[in-house]
Amino acid sequence: MSSVEYCVQDVMQVCRNGHVITDLLRTCPERAQTHCDRCGAVTLDHCPTCGHELPGAFVVPGLQPVGARPAPCFCERCGAAFPWTRQRRLPPREPVAILENLLRRLPDVVRQLRVRHDARPPFRVRDERDLEDLVRALLPLHFDDVRPECRTPSYAAGTRTDFLLAPENIALTIKWAQPRILEQVPEDAAYYRRERTCRTLVVFVYDPESLLREPYPPPAATEEGPGPEVRCLIGSL
Repeated sequence: MSSVEYCVQDVMQVCRNGHVITDLLRTCPERAQTHCDRCGAVTLDHCPTCGHELPGAFVVPGLQPVGARPAPCFCERCGAAFPWTRQRRLPPREPVAILENLLRRLPDVVRQLRVRHDARPPFRVRDERDLEDLVRALLPLHFDDVRPECRTPSYAAGTRTDFLLAPENIALTIKWAQPRILEQVPEDAAYYRRERTCRTLVVFVYDPESLLREPYPPPAATEEGPGPEVRCLIGSL
């Protein structure tokens, strides 16, 4: 019978930050530590959830194990995550990127609202007010504090509604595409420069008839001082 058949598995000792102290705790108990000599964290040799010993090196009589086993991430008996296990998290997305992604998909939302069950009349976005209502309904999906901002710019016949995302320091203005519509953007930027209510102004132009082709460059700073960063998106069906 070969010596491999006599091998036994030793016990591992790991600190709570995942540093392996030893994987030969039974064979070499003198290697044990109550605290990690690298980070000072408390050590353990069993699963805090079920008490199962941490699996260490395989010991074969007459042979010396080479290297050390890495600390396991989960208990092999109960499946619980060990304290040093860190679940991978995607980096948080920037609020402006989240908003722009929502706006880019808005034409798809409008398109889907046209199709309903049982020949019911479709939801249609016919003008700028419909567009504002739709955006107001969608913004709370991603933002907790959405504040309507009512103003009457010189280019508008009446009051229009923008949206302030207060914690994110973003203002959003919604427009329906028409000739020379983008010439309104400098006045929008000047308003938020005076009010100092945002760092970023996002201008979304809904263009169902594809009137606009080129992206609009942000307006240059004036003598009043630098205004918010202006980002312009054009959404077409």
